[in-house]
Amino acid sequence: MQTNQPFGNLLLNLPEYYDSPTLSDGTITCDGKEFRIHKIVLSAQSKFFLNAFEGKWKESVEGTIPLNDDDVSAVEAMLRFLYSFDYDAGGGATDVASPMVFNIKVYSTADKYDIPALKSVASQKFKASVKTCWNMDDFPHAVAEAYGSTPPNDRELRNLIVDVACEHITELLQKQGFCDVLGETIGFASDLVQLQASKKSVAKKSDQTRYRCPNCSEHWETVGSSGSGYYCPYCGNHRSNWRSYIVDN
Repeated sequence: MQTNQPFGNLLLNLPEYYDSPTLSDGTITCDGKEFRIHKIVLSAQSKFFLNAFEGKWKESVEGTIPLNDDDVSAVEAMLRFLYSFDYDAGGGATDVASPMVFNIKVYSTADKYDIPALKSVASQKFKASVKTCWNMDDFPHAVAEAYGSTPPNDRELRNLIVDVACEHITELLQKQGFCDVLGETIGFASDLVQLQASKKSVAKKSDQTRYRCPNCSEHWETVGSSGSGYYCPYCGNHRSNWRSYIVDN
Protein backbone atom coordinates (compact mmCIF):
# COMPACT_ATOMS: atom_id res chain seq x y z
CA MET A 1 0.00 0.00 0.00
CA GLN A 2 2.81 2.39 0.86
CA THR A 3 4.55 1.81 -2.48
CA ASN A 4 1.44 3.05 -4.32
CA GLN A 5 0.94 6.11 -2.13
CA PRO A 6 3.19 8.54 -4.07
CA PHE A 7 1.43 7.66 -7.32
CA GLY A 8 -1.93 7.99 -5.60
CA ASN A 9 -0.97 11.40 -4.25
CA LEU A 10 0.04 12.52 -7.73
CA LEU A 11 -3.34 11.54 -9.18
CA LEU A 12 -5.10 13.18 -6.27
CA ASN A 13 -3.21 16.48 -6.34
CA LEU A 14 -2.44 17.02 -10.03
CA PRO A 15 -5.97 18.21 -10.96
CA GLU A 16 -5.51 21.15 -8.59
CA TYR A 17 -2.89 22.56 -10.96
CA TYR A 18 -5.25 22.73 -13.94
CA ASP A 19 -5.28 26.34 -15.21
CA SER A 20 -3.49 27.37 -12.02
CA PRO A 21 -0.82 30.10 -11.82
CA THR A 22 1.05 28.04 -9.21
CA LEU A 23 4.34 26.96 -10.83
CA SER A 24 2.84 27.66 -14.26
CA ASP A 25 5.46 28.10 -16.97
CA GLY A 26 3.38 28.37 -20.12
CA THR A 27 0.08 29.35 -21.71
CA ILE A 28 -2.26 27.81 -24.24
CA THR A 29 -4.50 30.26 -26.11
CA CYS A 30 -7.62 29.36 -28.07
CA ASP A 31 -10.47 31.50 -29.37
CA GLY A 32 -9.63 34.37 -27.03
CA LYS A 33 -9.32 32.18 -23.96
CA GLU A 34 -6.07 31.56 -22.06
CA PHE A 35 -5.16 28.43 -20.13
CA ARG A 36 -2.20 28.45 -17.75
CA ILE A 37 -0.27 25.23 -18.13
CA HIS A 38 2.78 23.37 -16.85
CA LYS A 39 5.05 22.26 -19.67
CA ILE A 40 6.17 19.05 -17.99
CA VAL A 41 2.56 17.87 -17.57
CA LEU A 42 1.74 18.39 -21.25
CA SER A 43 5.10 17.21 -22.59
CA ALA A 44 4.97 13.97 -20.60
CA GLN A 45 1.75 12.96 -22.37
CA SER A 46 2.01 14.54 -25.81
CA LYS A 47 4.86 14.43 -28.31
CA PHE A 48 3.34 17.44 -30.05
CA PHE A 49 3.70 19.62 -26.98
CA LEU A 50 7.11 18.16 -26.16
CA ASN A 51 8.38 19.20 -29.60
CA ALA A 52 6.62 22.56 -29.36
CA PHE A 53 8.23 23.46 -26.05
CA GLU A 54 11.67 22.19 -27.09
CA GLY A 55 11.73 24.23 -30.29
CA LYS A 56 13.59 27.48 -30.89
CA TRP A 57 10.77 29.52 -32.36
CA LYS A 58 8.98 32.46 -30.73
CA GLU A 59 6.08 30.50 -29.22
CA SER A 60 8.30 28.01 -27.44
CA VAL A 61 10.64 30.70 -26.12
CA GLU A 62 7.75 32.79 -24.79
CA GLY A 63 5.92 29.70 -23.54
CA THR A 64 2.68 30.55 -25.33
CA ILE A 65 1.18 28.08 -27.82
CA PRO A 66 -1.80 29.34 -29.87
CA LEU A 67 -4.38 26.71 -30.85
CA ASN A 68 -6.70 29.07 -32.65
CA ASP A 69 -7.86 26.59 -35.29
CA ASP A 70 -9.39 24.27 -32.69
CA ASP A 71 -12.69 24.09 -30.85
CA VAL A 72 -12.15 25.83 -27.52
CA SER A 73 -14.35 23.39 -25.59
CA ALA A 74 -12.42 20.43 -27.00
CA VAL A 75 -9.13 22.11 -26.09
CA GLU A 76 -10.41 22.69 -22.57
CA ALA A 77 -11.43 19.03 -22.33
CA MET A 78 -7.98 18.00 -23.58
CA LEU A 79 -6.22 20.09 -20.95
CA ARG A 80 -8.51 18.88 -18.18
CA PHE A 81 -7.71 15.33 -19.20
CA LEU A 82 -3.97 15.97 -19.09
CA TYR A 83 -4.35 17.03 -15.46
CA SER A 84 -7.08 14.66 -14.26
CA PHE A 85 -7.13 11.81 -16.83
CA ASP A 86 -10.82 12.39 -17.52
CA TYR A 87 -13.11 15.07 -18.91
CA ASP A 88 -16.78 16.04 -18.82
CA ALA A 89 -18.46 14.54 -21.88
CA GLY A 90 -21.13 17.24 -21.66
CA GLY A 91 -18.61 19.80 -22.85
CA GLY A 92 -19.26 22.53 -20.32
CA ALA A 93 -21.88 25.09 -19.51
CA THR A 94 -21.31 27.19 -22.62
CA ASP A 95 -20.95 24.31 -25.06
CA VAL A 96 -23.97 23.64 -27.24
CA ALA A 97 -22.71 20.47 -28.93
CA SER A 98 -24.34 17.15 -28.13
CA PRO A 99 -22.33 14.55 -26.20
CA MET A 100 -21.89 12.58 -29.43
CA VAL A 101 -20.54 15.50 -31.43
CA PHE A 102 -18.47 16.81 -28.53
CA ASN A 103 -16.74 13.47 -27.96
CA ILE A 104 -15.88 13.32 -31.66
CA LYS A 105 -14.29 16.77 -31.41
CA VAL A 106 -12.26 15.68 -28.39
CA TYR A 107 -11.20 12.52 -30.22
CA SER A 108 -9.96 14.44 -33.27
CA THR A 109 -8.20 16.98 -31.01
CA ALA A 110 -6.45 14.14 -29.19
CA ASP A 111 -5.38 12.69 -32.52
CA LYS A 112 -4.06 16.06 -33.72
CA TYR A 113 -1.96 16.61 -30.61
CA ASP A 114 -0.84 12.99 -30.28
CA ILE A 115 -2.47 12.02 -26.99
CA PRO A 116 -3.36 8.30 -27.36
CA ALA A 117 -4.82 7.95 -23.86
CA LEU A 118 -7.30 10.76 -24.54
CA LYS A 119 -8.27 9.22 -27.88
CA SER A 120 -9.11 5.99 -26.10
CA VAL A 121 -11.22 7.71 -23.44
CA ALA A 122 -13.01 9.86 -26.03
CA SER A 123 -13.79 6.75 -28.06
CA GLN A 124 -15.26 5.01 -25.01
CA LYS A 125 -17.38 8.04 -24.14
CA PHE A 126 -18.55 8.33 -27.75
CA LYS A 127 -19.49 4.65 -27.81
CA ALA A 128 -21.63 5.09 -24.70
CA SER A 129 -23.31 8.22 -26.04
CA VAL A 130 -24.02 6.95 -29.55
CA LYS A 131 -25.63 3.76 -28.25
CA THR A 132 -28.16 5.77 -26.27
CA CYS A 133 -28.52 8.86 -28.48
CA TRP A 134 -28.70 7.35 -31.99
CA ASN A 135 -32.40 8.26 -32.23
CA MET A 136 -31.82 11.94 -31.49
CA ASP A 137 -31.89 14.63 -34.15
CA ASP A 138 -28.15 15.29 -33.81
CA PHE A 139 -27.11 11.77 -34.83
CA PRO A 140 -26.71 12.90 -38.48
CA HIS A 141 -24.47 15.73 -37.24
CA ALA A 142 -22.36 13.16 -35.41
CA VAL A 143 -22.03 11.12 -38.61
CA ALA A 144 -20.91 14.16 -40.60
CA GLU A 145 -18.51 15.26 -37.86
CA ALA A 146 -16.89 11.84 -37.51
CA TYR A 147 -16.42 11.34 -41.24
CA GLY A 148 -15.28 14.92 -41.72
CA SER A 149 -12.72 15.03 -38.91
CA THR A 150 -11.12 11.57 -39.10
CA PRO A 151 -9.06 10.09 -41.94
CA PRO A 152 -10.48 7.04 -43.78
CA ASN A 153 -7.90 4.73 -42.22
CA ASP A 154 -8.98 5.67 -38.69
CA ARG A 155 -11.93 3.32 -38.25
CA GLU A 156 -12.51 3.73 -34.50
CA LEU A 157 -15.45 6.15 -34.53
CA ARG A 158 -16.63 5.29 -38.02
CA ASN A 159 -17.11 1.64 -37.11
CA LEU A 160 -19.08 2.56 -34.00
CA ILE A 161 -21.37 4.80 -36.06
CA VAL A 162 -21.88 2.24 -38.81
CA ASP A 163 -22.61 -0.54 -36.30
CA VAL A 164 -25.31 1.55 -34.62
CA ALA A 165 -26.77 2.74 -37.92
CA CYS A 166 -26.92 -0.81 -39.25
CA GLU A 167 -28.64 -2.04 -36.09
CA HIS A 168 -31.32 0.66 -36.26
CA ILE A 169 -31.46 1.23 -40.01
CA THR A 170 -35.24 0.77 -40.32
CA GLU A 171 -35.99 3.52 -37.81
CA LEU A 172 -33.25 5.81 -39.08
CA LEU A 173 -34.45 5.67 -42.68
CA GLN A 174 -37.69 7.26 -41.51
CA LYS A 175 -35.75 10.41 -40.59
CA GLN A 176 -34.99 12.95 -43.30
CA GLY A 177 -31.85 14.15 -41.54
CA PHE A 178 -30.36 10.67 -41.62
CA CYS A 179 -31.30 10.18 -45.28
CA ASP A 180 -29.61 13.48 -46.10
CA VAL A 181 -26.36 12.61 -44.33
CA LEU A 182 -26.44 9.16 -45.92
CA GLY A 183 -26.32 10.77 -49.35
CA GLU A 184 -24.01 13.66 -48.52
CA THR A 185 -21.29 12.07 -46.37
CA ILE A 186 -18.54 10.49 -48.45
CA GLY A 187 -17.85 6.92 -47.39
CA PHE A 188 -20.75 6.51 -44.97
CA ALA A 189 -23.20 4.81 -47.34
CA SER A 190 -20.44 2.55 -48.65
CA ASP A 191 -19.43 1.50 -45.14
CA LEU A 192 -23.05 0.84 -44.23
CA VAL A 193 -23.71 -1.29 -47.31
CA GLN A 194 -20.56 -3.34 -46.72
CA LEU A 195 -21.50 -4.07 -43.12
CA GLN A 196 -25.05 -5.02 -44.06
CA ALA A 197 -23.74 -7.37 -46.76
CA SER A 198 -21.29 -9.02 -44.38
CA LYS A 199 -24.02 -9.53 -41.76
CA LYS A 200 -26.31 -11.13 -44.34
CA SER A 201 -23.48 -13.38 -45.48
CA VAL A 202 -22.79 -14.54 -41.93
CA ALA A 203 -26.50 -15.07 -41.26
CA LYS A 204 -26.90 -17.08 -44.45
CA LYS A 205 -23.87 -19.21 -43.66
CA SER A 206 -25.04 -19.88 -40.10
CA ASP A 207 -28.41 -21.08 -41.45
CA GLN A 208 -26.82 -23.63 -43.78
CA THR A 209 -26.38 -27.31 -42.92
CA ARG A 210 -23.60 -29.32 -44.54
CA TYR A 211 -23.93 -33.04 -45.30
CA ARG A 212 -21.60 -35.79 -46.49
CA CYS A 213 -23.25 -38.30 -48.78
CA PRO A 214 -22.48 -41.89 -47.62
CA ASN A 215 -22.88 -43.12 -51.16
CA CYS A 216 -20.54 -40.82 -53.15
CA SER A 217 -18.71 -39.02 -50.27
CA GLU A 218 -19.45 -35.60 -51.76
CA HIS A 219 -20.33 -32.66 -49.50
CA TRP A 220 -23.35 -30.42 -50.08
CA GLU A 221 -25.37 -27.83 -48.19
CA THR A 222 -28.99 -26.93 -47.56
CA VAL A 223 -30.70 -24.05 -45.82
CA GLY A 224 -32.10 -25.17 -42.49
CA SER A 225 -31.38 -28.38 -40.61
CA SER A 226 -34.44 -30.60 -40.93
CA GLY A 227 -32.29 -33.40 -42.31
CA SER A 228 -35.23 -35.15 -43.94
CA GLY A 229 -36.28 -36.05 -47.45
CA TYR A 230 -33.18 -34.83 -49.32
CA TYR A 231 -31.55 -36.16 -52.47
CA CYS A 232 -27.80 -35.96 -52.90
CA PRO A 233 -27.29 -33.43 -55.72
CA TYR A 234 -24.25 -35.40 -56.95
CA CYS A 235 -25.42 -39.03 -57.11
CA GLY A 236 -29.16 -38.79 -56.46
CA ASN A 237 -28.99 -40.90 -53.32
CA HIS A 238 -32.20 -40.40 -51.31
CA ARG A 239 -32.60 -40.85 -47.59
CA SER A 240 -35.55 -40.13 -45.38
CA ASN A 241 -33.23 -38.78 -42.69
CA TRP A 242 -29.79 -37.22 -43.25
CA ARG A 243 -29.13 -36.09 -39.68
CA SER A 244 -26.46 -38.70 -39.04
CA TYR A 245 -24.52 -37.39 -42.07
CA ILE A 246 -24.28 -33.76 -40.95
CA VAL A 247 -20.68 -32.48 -40.89
CA ASP A 248 -19.13 -29.27 -39.56
CA ASN A 249 -18.94 -26.32 -41.95
